Amino acid sequence: MRLEDRVAVVTGGGSGIGKAICEGFAQEGAKVVINDLELATAEATLKGLSGSDHLAVAGDVTDSPRIAAIFAEVEERYGRCDILVNNAGVDRTPGDGSDRIAETGSMLLGMSDEGFRRMLDIHLNGAFYCAREAVRIMLKGSRDSRDARGSIINLSSIAGLAGLGVVHYATAKGGVLGFTRSLARELGPRGIRVNAICPGVIQTPMLEAVPEALIEPMIASTPLRRVGEATEIATTALYLASNDSSYVTGQWISPNGGIHIQ
Repeated sequence: MRLEDRVAVVTGGGSGIGKAICEGFAQEGAKVVINDLELATAEATLKGLSGSDHLAVAGDVTDSPRIAAIFAEVEERYGRCDILVNNAGVDRTPGDGSDRIAETGSMLLGMSDEGFRRMLDIHLNGAFYCAREAVRIMLKGSRDSRDARGSIINLSSIAGLAGLGVVHYATAKGGVLGFTRSLARELGPRGIRVNAICPGVIQTPMLEAVPEALIEPMIASTPLRRVGEATEIATTALYLASNDSSYVTGQWISPNGGIHIQ
């Protein structure tokens, strides 16, 4: 098993890509800490995991004290943290202008300060709070640059690569890539690798809210002519979490069916 006895914290693990990552990590022997906004949602994922000694925790990634408390619980229970997956995210926020397009002709013109700020708060501040607490624990272990047991995986998007989609989402996901590169340079000498995944159009509960009329053109412009599955992102995360990628850091991988080629 590629992740045997490693402790992995996955934010937004209650559904979609996060749930698939939790399932994939558990199958490979990891002890998985599933974080989600609602405890019941995290516990639903927990019940479906293979193996044992997993943990479900509730908490908003934008709540710094709550995140600190979660990682303190992780350290107390397991004594270590080997893998962090910053997956929690949204594609819409209250006040982002999506309900005023007919009036303004633009989501940008209808977007409130809070709508923009909330998107950055979730994707950037949330990743920062979680990484800071995870690294505090990771650095207590004995590591060198050949030890792949310290791995941080940040979920970005093709929106962050190509500026696709709404401005606040593309901005946040682009910021995740800069965060990834900077952390990789800082933490590499301490044996902690940091990489990003930039998914394309993936079948998740988020996508179910998108009208079919908007999905069809995306599929038509994707060379593989289909949307991706959450499990296809989970296998990418497994690669980055395991020793299979022991010489990979500061990089992004984009499973996107060819809709964005670079």
